[in-house]
Amino acid sequence: MNKRQRMVLIALIGIMAVLMAGCNLVRVNEEKDRQIVVAKVNGKEILKGAVLDQYRANYGVPEEYDEQILTGILDALIEEELVKQKAEAAGYVLNDEVINRAREEYEQSLKDYAEALREEAGEDDDSDTDYLQKAKEKMSEYYEGAGLSEEEYIENWAKYIAIQDYLDQLTNDITVTETEIEEFYQEELEFQLDNPSLAAFYSSVKVVEKPASRTVKHILIKLSDEDMNAISSLRQENKSEEADELRDEKLAEIRKKAEDVLVKAKAGEDFEALIKEYGEDPGMENEENKDGYSMYKDSSMYPEFIEASFKLKEGEISDLVATDAGYHIIKVYEANEDEITPLDEIKDKVQEVLLNQKKNIKIDELIAEWLEEADIKKYERRL
Repeated sequence: MNKRQRMVLIALIGIMAVLMAGCNLVRVNEEKDRQIVVAKVNGKEILKGAVLDQYRANYGVPEEYDEQILTGILDALIEEELVKQKAEAAGYVLNDEVINRAREEYEQSLKDYAEALREEAGEDDDSDTDYLQKAKEKMSEYYEGAGLSEEEYIENWAKYIAIQDYLDQLTNDITVTETEIEEFYQEELEFQLDNPSLAAFYSSVKVVEKPASRTVKHILIKLSDEDMNAISSLRQENKSEEADELRDEKLAEIRKKAEDVLVKAKAGEDFEALIKEYGEDPGMENEENKDGYSMYKDSSMYPEFIEASFKLKEGEISDLVATDAGYHIIKVYEANEDEITPLDEIKDKVQEVLLNQKKNIKIDELIAEWLEEADIKKYERRL
């Protein structure tokens, strides 16, 4: 198990501790309600309290429970119980070997956590602060708050390891081909180049290390507010041709003025002075834009404006750029191009992501089969 996996597991165990601690925080008069059986999986009961605890751990204590969320949590608990039963039936149960592994991983996680605390504090290895002790104290808050000893906490950790061993055994024949790796890389490359703002949220492998960007200023020779509103209304009505025709008509009326300013800009006159004298974009006067507009290729600006900006290099000035706002004369103040990581450098990471994706698909398929075969009784109305 690598460092990231250990830290994820430590978070999961922490959540589990919160869930179990929830039982101690509930008022006595709620205990009867918590003991209501809301599902049975091959005869094994799932109580309402388990559902409520997980709800509270994820969403806090609500004024009123959302029935759809409660049902989703119940379904997840049913699947979890079913997988646990399958693992135990296959011999993946608690034993000394699994518990020792859990203890080793727990100890390593404490060391990783201590190092993270040290880095957060900005101290080096020579610091007198005992960060390992701090990590132990933080971890103990989880399991002691749940009424657990350290050994009981490690035992719970071991249960998850046993289940994961079982799932790994079921998917150990899954492989990833070179073609799949290359296709994944190309798909991610195209997505991240076209959608740099989304890549951090939706991409599991960073292919574009740094996306292309531009910082620009512009002189806007603006259409009247009335004309802009008329064009916008046509676009909202999906009347693109009519909108384009109206725009061309109105742009023609201001083209001479725009061309005169362009001549001055191309001749090398001070661009900042030209913005002040001719520019009609109020945004250029804002203090927050004193260095210009910074953008990626998918920024929320006129597409013609973005396209023209990314065709220019640092210090270059565009020709007239037409948008629904008028004519723009753009100057690039800073230009950064895409920094792309070659496949060879991230091949192992791509393989790992693909392998996990395929394994998860296989596990989902197996669980769907088990759900069909299992004796499951669900009492949603009791939630």
